[in-house]
Amino acid sequence: MPAPPAPVITGPAVAYADRDEPFRYLISASSDPVLFSARGLPDGLRLDRRSGLISGEPAETGRFTVVLTAANATASVSAPLPLTVGTPPPEPWSYGDVGDVVLDERRSGTFGVAAVHAPGITTHDGGVFTVRGAGPDLNVNGQGWTGQFARVPITGDRTLTARVVSRTGAVTADRVGLLMAKSTSPFDQAAGAVVSSTGSAEAGTPQLLLRKTVAGATTTIAGSGPVRLPLWLRLTRTGTTFTADVSSDGLTWTPIGQGTIPAFGDAPYYAGLVVCSHDPAAQTTALFDHVSVTQTTS
Repeated sequence: MPAPPAPVITGPAVAYADRDEPFRYLISASSDPVLFSARGLPDGLRLDRRSGLISGEPAETGRFTVVLTAANATASVSAPLPLTVGTPPPEPWSYGDVGDVVLDERRSGTFGVAAVHAPGITTHDGGVFTVRGAGPDLNVNGQGWTGQFARVPITGDRTLTARVVSRTGAVTADRVGLLMAKSTSPFDQAAGAVVSSTGSAEAGTPQLLLRKTVAGATTTIAGSGPVRLPLWLRLTRTGTTFTADVSSDGLTWTPIGQGTIPAFGDAPYYAGLVVCSHDPAAQTTALFDHVSVTQTTS
């Protein structure tokens, strides 16, 4: 039997984690490696040497250079993995990818349209939320959405406001901004005030997004544009009516659009920050500050 080619490590070139939060990273490599190693992991993370899965909860923040190794019968090869461990958002905030996170590409065929191949993360430092998210779109196949969603549970009529400071990474046709959603299901009712890139990290089109029915298509209402970052976004719920506005200074607001989501209901729901790169395998990184959730006033 001929010897296999030497393996080549093919997984994501960088990784991000939060202290005391679950983390998973799969060492991917060609030519069917049979053994893996990872040197320099922070405390709290461990490696399954057979599968190549790194998992656990890192116990410390900081920047680490982890040396990954994949071996088969022909050779053992190594590559550095820069790993940054940050601080998660304060309670009651939480975060997560909406959609199916696929770590092993060999299993991609078992997932539907709402698949994310580059797991996202949200960190928090001094009032600044750094949100990294991937995914096909906020209107996938006219029935679902994907992306990283940092959120807080709320009830009743609320106004969500934040400044979008910057965005980097995969920014062609991405969408970053604010979201109110009935749940963390990719198919549930939701409303968003977002900026969709026009191919530049600084420029974009403001939009109001409305998913009026479960697993239904998202209605997109484009505001007058283009606009440039940094900018402020505001999303207001009053009963079943959702209103989106944009501002350059947080004082003078320009309407993006308004619409209704029938039967949104009185049950608790989520409000927060959303980032979708328009690419399931590459992330957009957006920075938000001046984030607030307040009671809607008439």
